[in-house]
Amino acid sequence: MVTVGFIGLGRMGTPMARRIAEAGLPLHVWNRTRETAETFARETAAKIASTPKELAGIADVVITMVSDGQALQVIYGGQDGVLAGLRAGKIAVDMSTVGPAVIGELIPQVEATGALLVDAPVSGSVATAEAGKLMIMAGGLTDAVESVRPVLEAIGNPVLYVGESGAGATLKLAINSIIFGINEAVSEALVLAERAGVERSTAYDAFTQSAAAAPVVLYRRPVFEHPFNNPVTMSVDLAIKDLELILALARSTGTPMPQAEENLALMRNASKAGLNDEDMGTTAEYLRRISS
Repeated sequence: MVTVGFIGLGRMGTPMARRIAEAGLPLHVWNRTRETAETFARETAAKIASTPKELAGIADVVITMVSDGQALQVIYGGQDGVLAGLRAGKIAVDMSTVGPAVIGELIPQVEATGALLVDAPVSGSVATAEAGKLMIMAGGLTDAVESVRPVLEAIGNPVLYVGESGAGATLKLAINSIIFGINEAVSEALVLAERAGVERSTAYDAFTQSAAAAPVVLYRRPVFEHPFNNPVTMSVDLAIKDLELILALARSTGTPMPQAEENLALMRNASKAGLNDEDMGTTAEYLRRISS
């Protein structure tokens, strides 16, 4: 049976790792805050590794789910990093949102150890992660992706093979660019309806039964209706990080993305207004404030 190592027990990482444990796969975890790993281990059959190197030495498949490219590079590098524990026959799977440039830098470092790298970011919410219904976009050598497919299928469904290494990271940014566009459109439309005298819940009822009722519009309703009374699914500052990655990729490919530019400007303004750690749906609250 494949032994899995999981690094990054954050908002999304915890339910993803829990799905692996529930699938009965031997699981070892590491988290920057050890107390979080200890809590997770008490609730599951997982064991705790003392360092990323130790985890990589034990596991056949090493999964990372961290906040950004800098965090990923720190976890992989150094004498106690993942690279120090990898060897031939192992597969590293990054499921973070870091962009294809970071994946491109990591590939030769991983391959130098004899291991292989698969980039497999996810699309979905904490609720879909808990239900095992995240959409996973896996890029890399076909054989490597197929060998880790049973592990990925414990985490989400569907698991799509999208091409060579970096393709998963690219598609994650492309999808997020759509989600950020929807987020701003909903924020503007909701505030417009409110200012024109339509009650907020009534307006959202109409949104959810209209042609605009994309899944993200449906499951993010609580955040838009009650912006400060629900768990943060993606913070404004995390959205800024992703939008900066999106626009960096756009510049490198010569792709004009005027909507993404506007979305980034709005998120930066909302962050400066003190909403940096709040859910990105609070852009509607920012618009309420500046238009009052």
